[in-house]
Amino acid sequence: MSFALSQRRTDRHPVGLLVVVGLHALLAAVLVTAKLAQKPGEPPTIALTPLDPVKPVEPKPTKLPDPAKPQIRPLLVEPPLIKTDPPPPDVITAKVDDHPQKTDEVVASVGRHDDDTVHAVARVFARAARINAGASQCRPDYPAAAQRAGVTGVTRIRFSVDASGRISGSQILQASGSSRENRLMDKAAADALAQCPVQVGTDEQGRPVGTTTDVEYVWKLD
Repeated sequence: MSFALSQRRTDRHPVGLLVVVGLHALLAAVLVTAKLAQKPGEPPTIALTPLDPVKPVEPKPTKLPDPAKPQIRPLLVEPPLIKTDPPPPDVITAKVDDHPQKTDEVVASVGRHDDDTVHAVARVFARAARINAGASQCRPDYPAAAQRAGVTGVTRIRFSVDASGRISGSQILQASGSSRENRLMDKAAADALAQCPVQVGTDEQGRPVGTTTDVEYVWKLD
């Protein structure tokens, strides 16, 4: 009896299982169909705002420094050398300048006075000072260095004489040469001749005045 009941229960179970399996299959099919039928969602719309165009940046002009001004240098031009011939030798002697000197001149002229008497009037011209360059006490000594070198020449000097008859200055107008020995000779002549006796110069009225006079001294070896 027990066996028969168990057999009947066993016979009922297959049908129920099939029903359950069928329901599950149907449910699965419905779910799959629903998933397939579902449309994919559209992506959200993104609004794009156009950007303003970027303006190109213009480069700033570069300021170049001012060109340096060229320095103008003065052009130095050396003067040409002028060769001078040495003066010809002459005898050792002191002589007064050959220039014509103004001397006392007496001119007879007629002057009439109130008493109608005629008198001779003497007219006196101006006279420059004179130096007695031939005096022995003022003869220049020949420089020893010039004698050893055999140097000769002519020295021309202008002396200034004041109203008192004193020599106040001298100037070399013509040097005896360009060497060191010639300069010694010129100085010796100027120093010695300044000690010579002087005759003062006078104006038109015969009054003593300061004047100048030239003296030439010639150097020569014996």
